[in-house]
Amino acid sequence: MASIESPNGTGIKRLRLLWSLFLNERSDPEPFYRALGAETACDLNKRYEINNDRILDVGCGPGWYAEAMREHGATVLGIDGSMNTLTRAQPPIPGLALGDATVMAFPDNSFDGVFCSNMLEHASDPSKVVDEIIRVLKPDGWGYLSWTNWYSPNGGHNMNPYQYLGPKFGPKLYEKIHGPPPDNRYGEGLFAVHIGPTLRMIRNKPGISISRIEPRYWPWARFIIGIPIVREFFTWNCVIRFNKESQSS
Repeated sequence: MASIESPNGTGIKRLRLLWSLFLNERSDPEPFYRALGAETACDLNKRYEINNDRILDVGCGPGWYAEAMREHGATVLGIDGSMNTLTRAQPPIPGLALGDATVMAFPDNSFDGVFCSNMLEHASDPSKVVDEIIRVLKPDGWGYLSWTNWYSPNGGHNMNPYQYLGPKFGPKLYEKIHGPPPDNRYGEGLFAVHIGPTLRMIRNKPGISISRIEPRYWPWARFIIGIPIVREFFTWNCVIRFNKESQSS
């Protein structure tokens, strides 16, 4: 598939912009996520023509991605497990609600698309999250799933770079030296989600077909996904795109 034109530019220009915004993501997250949201919504619209689609944003955060998708004519509902996160935007963005991604309060086959960005590493049971995404998708609907893999440079979130010591020892050493992180404490709000096991889990799910797997920030380097161990360190953020098979399949 041809590359998707980005509202943030392409090549080095795009990487410089995203990197400069990412450096301030902890203290000022809105500019980074609005830039990434605009780019992602453009991508989704070009791939799926989301105008008039009913989309669920799982782990929607303050709603910056939801707003970006709405600008392309989609009707977007969002759920998140944290009221503090939902109300971070001022004023709060409408159409968002508290919700459990492992037990969603929506009927089967409710949405044309389900978008789930950077949430899987915050779920204690990623497999249940994927099951629920598949359940609420309409037949032939699309799914977008991305997460920050544990051994990527930002995999430990507040604990970076202690994640490189592994999920058993890294968080313990971090807390011994620094105390508990301000949020996303390991085992409570952050979990080690690796690419290899996650790909195997999703490939074993019945009723879906995977269309593309790639690094989110540099999709041109998707060959990395096929290299075990290397992908765990250099992908940074993994994206899986899939479709729910029609009921006649």
